[in-house]
This record gives sequence, C-alpha cells and structure tokens, in this order.
Amino acid sequence: MKSKIKLKIFFFIGLLIFWGCRSDKTDESTESTANTEAKLPAPETDFEASAYKWGFIDRDGSLVIPAKYDDTGDFSEGLAAVRIEGRWGYINTQGKEAIPIQFKGAWAFSEGLARVLTYEDKMGFINKNGDWTVQPSLDEAQDFQEGRARIRKGDFYGFIDKSGKEVILAQFESAATAFENGMAKVKINGKYGLIDITGKLILPAEYENVWAFADDLARVKLDNKFGFVNKNGKLIIPAQFKAAQDFANGFAAVKENDLYGLIDKNGKFVVSPQYNQMWYAEEGLWCVEKNGKFGCINAFGEVVVPFRFDQLYSFSEGLSSYQVGRLWGLIDKNGNIITEPQFGLCWAFKDGIARAAVYGGIAFVNRSGEILIEPRYLDVRDFSEGLAKAQVYQ
Repeated sequence: MKSKIKLKIFFFIGLLIFWGCRSDKTDESTESTANTEAKLPAPETDFEASAYKWGFIDRDGSLVIPAKYDDTGDFSEGLAAVRIEGRWGYINTQGKEAIPIQFKGAWAFSEGLARVLTYEDKMGFINKNGDWTVQPSLDEAQDFQEGRARIRKGDFYGFIDKSGKEVILAQFESAATAFENGMAKVKINGKYGLIDITGKLILPAEYENVWAFADDLARVKLDNKFGFVNKNGKLIIPAQFKAAQDFANGFAAVKENDLYGLIDKNGKFVVSPQYNQMWYAEEGLWCVEKNGKFGCINAFGEVVVPFRFDQLYSFSEGLSSYQVGRLWGLIDKNGNIITEPQFGLCWAFKDGIARAAVYGGIAFVNRSGEILIEPRYLDVRDFSEGLAKAQVYQ
C-alpha cells in the first residue's frame, strides 16, 4: 500500500512544473535592459478562455470568490488583477469589481498605484479608484518602490515620481527595476555604479557589476573577481574571490579555490573554504553542501543541521524543507525533524502555513506538517492578504 502511495506522489512531482514554484533568492540583481524587458501580456486576440477558471479561497479552503477568471494576480493592497479572456481589471477582497476589466495588461498595486498597459501599447499608473495618476504615455515602466518607478525611453532608463515627473532622467544603459534601501544599480558606458533617489551617483560607475549595500557593504566585481566596498566607495575587501554573496549578520560567503567559506568584514576567513555550495539561509544559518549532502552551519562553522539531506531550502518562519530521495519533509532551525519525508515538494511558510504536494494534488499544511486544506483544487498558490488563488475543476 505504501509503495502505491509513493508512486502516486511521484506522479504529482511530475506535474509540479505546471504549479507555481517557490521563489528562492539568488545572487542575480534586479537589473534589466532593453533585451530583458518585463514580459507583457499578449494581445487580446491571443488570449483564449481558460478551460479551468481561477477564483480565491480563504484559510478554511472555502471558495469565497467564484472561479470565473481566466487568470488572476495575488491580492496586494486590497485589490487583485483579474483577466477575462484578453482584458484585465481589478476586484476587491469581496470579489466585487473595483476597476472595470478594460486593460491589455495589469499588475499588482504597490505604494497605492498600479501599472497598466493600454491597447495602444502604452503604460501608465492608476489609483484604486481607477483614475490615471500617470497618463499612459510610457513605452515601459516598473512598479513604484520607495517613491520611484523605473521607465524606459528609447534605449535608456530613468525614474519617475508618483506624479509622473521624470525626476531621474532616462540616461542609463540599464538600471535596476526598483530602488532598494534608497539605492539602485545603473549602467553608464558599460560600467556599473549605484545612485540614490535623487539620481546622484553614490558609488562611481566603474565596476563590471555591483550590488546594493547589505550590512553596510556592497559587493562589486572587478577583473572578473569579487570584493566589497564601503559607503565611501573605498574597496575595503579586495576583489580577489571567484564568487561572493552579500553580507548577512556580519559575514559573507565567498569562493576561493573552487570552495566556499565565510569571511568577516575585515575580509578574514572565519570558516575556511571547504564547501561546494553555500548561501545564507536566514535564522543566522548558512546552508552548505559537502560530498553531495546538505546541512547548515552557524557563523562559527559549527554544524547545526547535520549533513544528511539531498537538498535543503532556506528557512522561512523558522522552518525549512529538506529532501531525501524523491520526497520532502520539514525541519526546524535547530535541525529537529518535524516531519518524515512524505511530500512531493513543500514551499515556504507564510503566516504559519505552506503549500505541499501530497497524494491528490496541492494541500496546505501547518507548522507540524498536518494538512489544513485538503487538495481539492486543480492548482493553488500562496496566501496573500488572507486569500489564495485557486484553479477549479469544471
């Protein structure tokens, strides 16, 4: 009986490519160029009515917003973008139409405004009443973050404020999609630097690549090597590493002689290079891989989670998913096994619950691995503002 169940679970693993994959942090920046624009929805005529419609469920698993949409976004600031055939609009958390379905493309609300695309292929921003706050005259734009939205004019990038004023002129060959902690990466004459929200360069554009400041240090790339600069632009850790990640809790993972270790802010190794993979996994721990097995260490190099897993994910709300063979289970930040391997996959925890692939589809489990919402829908996504999008068999 157990073997039959496992075979069915393996079948559902194969279906996971059609379900939302978890989003893990990487070293990649949010830079974008004309060749890597945000993908826009296809023309209306390219959209066909979906055979299986989307609605929204509550934390009891009840379908509280009927499944009548061909696609939806998640709820953000009380509204969710929804599509019927080729047109997009917005609904509120009661399922009522808040902004008529009329746009070629629509994105989530951020800082009170939402980016939309008209059928003239121009972007603008609307408020929650559906009124234009930035007229649809932009070739391309990104969402507002920290009061700025990146725009493209021709081949160059700049930033506007919420009135639509171009407060940082479109002059950069590429730019980060959003400001982070008051900074954004830009490219000038083939080199990268950082600007503040006024457009002033706070880190000269003289690097092969640069990342936002983290823990008061910014990771930079020079001559194909990685180092770190302080907020005065001084290179305090020379560019000497084959690879590097941002500082977290006073330490950074770096690669030397094809192995990873941890350095402090003086550039000295506190954990010698000895791991094939290493990344900061939250909770003051670094996930590491050695000899094909994954575990976690602390900043002193002490093993907190033993090297016994085929794969590990970063921690979310104090829990991580681990893989043994083809199945996944849950552990806590002390390395205690919460559940034996039993899931086809388990996603990150949000507000105390997580999606998990089980026999029959995708369920929601609690922190003990117990099923809270049975797999009764074709597809479900993570909860946002108390609701999760769900695709319904019809």
